[in-house]
Amino acid sequence: MNAVTETQGGALAASPAYDPFAAYGQEASAGSGNFLKFSKGEWLLGQNSDEIPLGRRLAVNMAEMTIGWIRWVDGKPAERRMGLLAQGYKPESRDALGHDDLTLWEKDKDGKAIDPWTFTNELPMADPETGEQMTFAASSKGGIGGVRNLCKAYGKEYRQRVGMVPVIELQRDSYIHPEYKKLYVPVLPIVEWVPADGVPAPAASNDTDDEPAAPAKAAAGSKTRF
Repeated sequence: MNAVTETQGGALAASPAYDPFAAYGQEASAGSGNFLKFSKGEWLLGQNSDEIPLGRRLAVNMAEMTIGWIRWVDGKPAERRMGLLAQGYKPESRDALGHDDLTLWEKDKDGKAIDPWTFTNELPMADPETGEQMTFAASSKGGIGGVRNLCKAYGKEYRQRVGMVPVIELQRDSYIHPEYKKLYVPVLPIVEWVPADGVPAPAASNDTDDEPAAPAKAAAGSKTRF
């Protein structure tokens, strides 16, 4: 069993070309996965926090966007209560999750108790040219606000865009906070739409020169999508 307990609101039908066993094997060997995050005005990817330049375009699979709660222990996810927004998943209230004894919570550097549960949005993305896959994980107020603004824009068009997925551009905005000065927030404007089946599978390295490279699935924690 995976160390992380996951509750999903259901799964969409997999592509006929999708091999769940190969995907599971790829995830097991890939470490923590390619998570995209927004921190202090920068877009950062993966464990090494490689900086992604503003303006990079990524296709988004809104059908596999998940929302809900993640419980953290020692800086690692210990339990997930997540489900698919497209299937109408309704996250539980914080009061229903348990682990509410403040005396048992971990403390931050200032000694303030940290709620182990974090409300999170996870948005599967892929480079529309190379197929490189990643998941944008948003849990801050600004991050979730950026995802909700994307959802609003998507909701106005997707019924007229059957078989297509939106391509967003990684951008940012800022505002002046009375206590923390200048703060940045992520912005995810839709700049075009592309056919869902036109987003390529990411290429994987192959140890033999005689065999063509097999398509790679996303690393652990991210989602199969296009």
